[in-house]
Amino acid sequence: AWQAKYHRLAALTMVSVCGLMTCITFVWFSAPDLALTQLVVEVVTTVLILLGLRWLPRRIEDISPLPGSKERAVARRLRDLLLAVLVGGGMALLSYAMLTRPTPNVISSFYLSRALPEGGGTNVVNVMLVDFRGFDTLGEITVLVAVALSVFALLRRFRPPKESIQLPAQQRLLAPDVVTDLVNPRQAADTALGFMMVPAALVRLLLPIALVISMYLFMRGHNQPGGGFVAGLVMSVAFILQYMVAGTQWVEAQMSLRPLRWMGTGLLFATLTGAGAMLFGYPFLTTHTAHLHLPVLGDIHVASALFFDTGIFTVVVGSTLLILTALAHQSVRSHRPSSQPKPTASPGAA
Repeated sequence: AWQAKYHRLAALTMVSVCGLMTCITFVWFSAPDLALTQLVVEVVTTVLILLGLRWLPRRIEDISPLPGSKERAVARRLRDLLLAVLVGGGMALLSYAMLTRPTPNVISSFYLSRALPEGGGTNVVNVMLVDFRGFDTLGEITVLVAVALSVFALLRRFRPPKESIQLPAQQRLLAPDVVTDLVNPRQAADTALGFMMVPAALVRLLLPIALVISMYLFMRGHNQPGGGFVAGLVMSVAFILQYMVAGTQWVEAQMSLRPLRWMGTGLLFATLTGAGAMLFGYPFLTTHTAHLHLPVLGDIHVASALFFDTGIFTVVVGSTLLILTALAHQSVRSHRPSSQPKPTASPGAA
């Protein structure tokens, strides 16, 4: 905690440990779907915060304290400590009270008994998200799209201050003929040079493996832990790793990702899947199942919720990429001129 007071990276590490403990708690209470989602969300959130820490001002050590500031700081920290103890102790007592009492009759038995016959899946959590509470999920991915667009709009014209764009120590030691995405964004085709060459080789090798894992989690989500949300986050992390080691220009030259199209296509896909049930006289987002027999694959169980989950997957990939790349692009945008001089007409021009 003392290190976290002075070092932002240490504070971020402690927060990440709290998220990991939450993930382990989900595993302990037999909630693998929640644990898997929490683990991937922690990875994405950590990358997001790291990108934000890049632009925070440095800590100024040589500041002469004002009269009485030390006493006020001690009082403020004692107040924060008291609040932390009260809130933490209250949550601990509440958790103990809930865990030491018999489980009441809840609605979980309804979902457990109806997930397979009415939702067409044995993973109750996923069936709830894409079937029983599908309209809520549609609203959630709509909010996710709105948040991603808001972040993109706010950061599109933003340029960090000059005092916060000093290069890291490793890049200041590079040879003059080695350019990177931060040193010269107009000439850098690939930042995987020097000390980044080995990580780049590993990350590019892991890209197809991560995509296969993402598809595996997506396809099994209706009956086993997984689903479109987790699969979308895994694919987003795979793409973000490419940005981290190779730079924005190389990735965008090699891969036409276009997050805005991913988001629009996913939201449209999810809405049309729900509206398709209305064409057959059923309520919006009603799930139907079909059993198909294919020559090579044999019997396949297909639920219409699979197409709705496809929309969730696409929206999550697009939104995550848009938010993270909007922050990452500040490294390139900060070294570009904020405005171009406007041409002026000559006095003799007619």
